[in-house]
Amino acid sequence: MRTNPTFLNLVLLNGEPGQKLQAARDAGFDQVEIWREDVEACEGGAVALAEIAARQGPGFTNLQVLRDFTGAPSALRGQKREELRQFIQIAQALGCDTIQAPASTREDCCADQIDDDLRWMASEAARYNMRIMYEPMAWCSVDNTLPLAWQRLQRLDQPNIGLVVDLFHICALGGDASQLDGIPADRIYEVQLCDMAAVPAQDKQSLMAMAKHQRLLPGDGIIDIERFVDKLKSAGYQGPVGIEVFNDALKRLPPEVAARHAWQALKRCWG
Repeated sequence: MRTNPTFLNLVLLNGEPGQKLQAARDAGFDQVEIWREDVEACEGGAVALAEIAARQGPGFTNLQVLRDFTGAPSALRGQKREELRQFIQIAQALGCDTIQAPASTREDCCADQIDDDLRWMASEAARYNMRIMYEPMAWCSVDNTLPLAWQRLQRLDQPNIGLVVDLFHICALGGDASQLDGIPADRIYEVQLCDMAAVPAQDKQSLMAMAKHQRLLPGDGIIDIERFVDKLKSAGYQGPVGIEVFNDALKRLPPEVAARHAWQALKRCWG
């Protein structure tokens, strides 16, 4: 019987980092997606969080989020590479082996440099046995869909860079589960489940507003969650599956309550 690790993105919860970890653990999650901001907000930083995780769980699915690394203008490339090294150091201290680095959202993205940047990122991460999760977001200036991101990763063929499947970013642009067709299950590094009340307007600000404030728990909106789940299970996907929901109302709840709602939603749709 296949068992996928379950995770909760801590963006759903309010409170101190230690409280968030406890709420996720008590709700039933195996892992959490943790943000650099959570690490910085914790007294004792990554070392203290790693001690909590080692003592009582949950583990860490990945460290978020290295923004706009690929295609950065030449004047910023050195800065972005140093930022990656910082993320690697934090991830190592957490005992985490995966860093999330979405496709670029910059309007001045140097598209012809993206392949070189991803190759360099893969090589640098491999020195520390780290993996990179490349995420197509609906408002990215390049690779804003799963098929586009997969085309690039397929062409580059870097063994330690894989995809994030985020249902919001697929469905917000009118996509559906058919976008998973042809992507090997082992090239998907994680699946982020959520829902939405309606397809947002297609301008960048509307997409970002819904994504960062109004996502719903899976099963509470219009996304055909079951079809995504069926395709992933049929393909033999064995990676982490969890909840990434940015929702202002849920975040105002006590963290243990919001985490419990998220766990119940995950169990209903993944089972």
